[in-house]
Amino acid sequence: MSSAIADSVKSIGSMIELDVDQTWSMENGSLRATLADYYGGDISGATLSPPREPADLRSRLRASMPRLATVTDQIQIEFDHGACGVVISQLGLAGLEVDDQRKAVFALAVLLGDVTETEPVDHRVVWDLRPRAEELRKFSMFSESDREAAYHTDSTIVPIPERFFLLYAIHAARCGGGVSTLRDGRVVKARLEETSRGRTAVQVLTETKLPLRIPKAFRKKYGYTEKDGYTYLPVMADKPMWRWRKDKIEQGLAAHPEYATPRVREALDTVADVLAKHEGFRQVLPDDGLVIIDNHNSFHGRTAFTDPERHLLRIRFNELAA
Repeated sequence: MSSAIADSVKSIGSMIELDVDQTWSMENGSLRATLADYYGGDISGATLSPPREPADLRSRLRASMPRLATVTDQIQIEFDHGACGVVISQLGLAGLEVDDQRKAVFALAVLLGDVTETEPVDHRVVWDLRPRAEELRKFSMFSESDREAAYHTDSTIVPIPERFFLLYAIHAARCGGGVSTLRDGRVVKARLEETSRGRTAVQVLTETKLPLRIPKAFRKKYGYTEKDGYTYLPVMADKPMWRWRKDKIEQGLAAHPEYATPRVREALDTVADVLAKHEGFRQVLPDDGLVIIDNHNSFHGRTAFTDPERHLLRIRFNELAA
């Protein structure tokens, strides 16, 4: 095991917990210089956009931040071995300015894959997740809410959703809520296949395309031209294994009730029952904690919270080509 990873590596089901050498944050000055050189001047971490040449920036970061590269190499090994998620309780960024924390997790994500913009207007990669009043939520009624986020997968409307996303906690909720939850979707599928009802659900949700509404701001970006703003995709497939946002699925069935057949209803209820009965990973991501999740093969969620100071960073990214 490399020097950047402590000897204690704890397996939590298929969620892996890593202890890392936090001294990689000493490379912060090199990171600032590398980003300034690449983007043509000092740039705010809040406005970083996807690099024009991801491989070029990745090469520069590996050269200027060898300690971070060692950390990301070990993270990649865990996913190559089948982990559905990796959690690091102390990443090593505590005490840095928030914008330096943004830049650091951006660099970590770039070393692991090709980062994507989180919305189509400002093209920012790093999304600051804070609870906002409903009328102030510009793109997501879900991510910026303090209510419970039931088990789901991200980017369900994307033709092929990003393989991974990360969450970094600047300020964890202090109210006892905001607990992150994770379920390995491969285990959920195995549970379904244990019963006749479950096997039927897998068949129905693999073979049947269901309507999903594409928000207007995203239709041009993803090439969707249907007049009513809906696309039609299966809940289960090979890539991704799961495409699950129960609220969005219900929205589509309400708009297109011809798809809400008894077989479809039974299949959706069967999955919901399995998700409700079998607990997976549950943990409040602490300050300076990081979690990276395999979005193709896992469900994630979050309990409700009341702390208005809760502040996380989120980045989505595609896996590197083999």
